[in-house]
Amino acid sequence: MRAAAIARLGELLSAEEAKAIAACLRQVKLAHLAAKRSYPSSRAEVRMLLTQLLADGDVATAAAVLDGIAAVPQIDRPVAVWTSPSVPGAGGHTTLAALNMINQATAFVFAATYSAGKDSPHLVALKNAVDRGVAVTLVVDVKKMAETAALIALTLEGARVWTLADPGDGEWAIQHAKLITVDDQVSFVTSANFSVAGAMRSLECGMLSRDAAIAIGIRQQLESLYAYKILVDYGA
Repeated sequence: MRAAAIARLGELLSAEEAKAIAACLRQVKLAHLAAKRSYPSSRAEVRMLLTQLLADGDVATAAAVLDGIAAVPQIDRPVAVWTSPSVPGAGGHTTLAALNMINQATAFVFAATYSAGKDSPHLVALKNAVDRGVAVTLVVDVKKMAETAALIALTLEGARVWTLADPGDGEWAIQHAKLITVDDQVSFVTSANFSVAGAMRSLECGMLSRDAAIAIGIRQQLESLYAYKILVDYGA
């Protein structure tokens, strides 16, 4: 039972929670008080698990277990990010998630969108990134959104703009991905285009990940498509 309790605490607790609970256990030696250092959503379960962990009264060992949990490298779980009409308890907005990523970029940004408007906050952020020396690559559509692609290329002077190559058989596919990946650290895949409506008014949902492996994989996939000439330079 102790092993199961330890495993479940490892799933539930962040490093910060585990550290705080361990410190509290050493001070007060009571599971119900230490559990208050966990997030409210999981507090009842944490209290139960701590009670199991302390069944033999060995506070020092229980605290050491929590120190061990805190020391394990953790990957943040993906977070759902919505754009929608505001309701009580609603989460963050696509605009903020995307713009924060771009604004915090220090080396490179890879992104893709199907459409974008001249007032797009995403394009403003990407232009600012280019101006501060960040390497920006944006994949656009030219089959259905040729005017938008031209606007993006003009707005993001200094960025690499890619699009799908003409397959030569008359059966063009569209570039419909909407994503951002930054510095091989964070990535965002979303239903929202780089438009004011997509950022602020439409019902959209995306997933924000801080798993470096996912961020690297997205970049490498885009670069592979370019290397094999599935993606090509815009205007080439």
